[in-house]
Amino acid sequence: MVKIEFIGEDAALVLETEGRRFLILSDLHLGYEVELAREGIYFPNQLPNILERVLKLLENYGVDTLVLLGDVKHRVAGVSWRESRQVVELLQKLKNNVNEIIITPGNHDAGIMSLAGNMARVVSGRGFRIGEVWMLHGHCWPPPQAADAKLIIIGHTHPMISLARGPGSRRKVFLAMKTSRSRFVRGLAGKIWEAKKAEYRSTRGEVRLLVLPHFNNALQGVELSQLLEGGRGISPLLRSGIFSLSDASILLLDGSRLGSVEWYVRSGGFWQ
Repeated sequence: MVKIEFIGEDAALVLETEGRRFLILSDLHLGYEVELAREGIYFPNQLPNILERVLKLLENYGVDTLVLLGDVKHRVAGVSWRESRQVVELLQKLKNNVNEIIITPGNHDAGIMSLAGNMARVVSGRGFRIGEVWMLHGHCWPPPQAADAKLIIIGHTHPMISLARGPGSRRKVFLAMKTSRSRFVRGLAGKIWEAKKAEYRSTRGEVRLLVLPHFNNALQGVELSQLLEGGRGISPLLRSGIFSLSDASILLLDGSRLGSVEWYVRSGGFWQ
């Protein structure tokens, strides 16, 4: 049985399954303020804010495992010395507050394994399984082993909505959607489907997808209308059409459903 708890106070969720409780976060993008500074935009170091929030969540929700769904750091190619210091400090201060830290790397996480050392377990960038749940960053396809998962959890997408005009009106949201298992399995198998279909145990039922918003508050996020336009930055699970982004439900941080992405975009956002 899988139980999901939307926290409400922050861009995170608690997953309970297999007798364990997991705090799941995505897209910390440590060092992002360094990139902004190069463009003449000056933001304070986000690490203290991120650490304070994560430690509070670990204390309040009694989890035993922390899962970081990729893009722990921001620089795509290599590791800056500031990122290196921030990642190490983050893991050092979190490791004694939880039984295990699991990282599934994202497209910004070059060098994360050496930075993590023995402070975190770094798994494949294509994700990992906990019971009926498959978790990955979302920049690449999950492997065929994910075919019988009932729930896929990703980040990478940075979904946002606008509640009003002007600064401070944008809000992080979750996106929830589903597809048929047969469609999902065919997407994973691709061109080898006919040759490999006997290896898949079942193609009946549905597969759900849950997209987490970014945890770093300095990130601007991506408006849902922009996500619908597609492009290389969107997860292949969405870009391929296996999951219908337009039919996805928009969920606030507390799990409240606002409506579909198609409805939101068609109405021009909530500020009209």
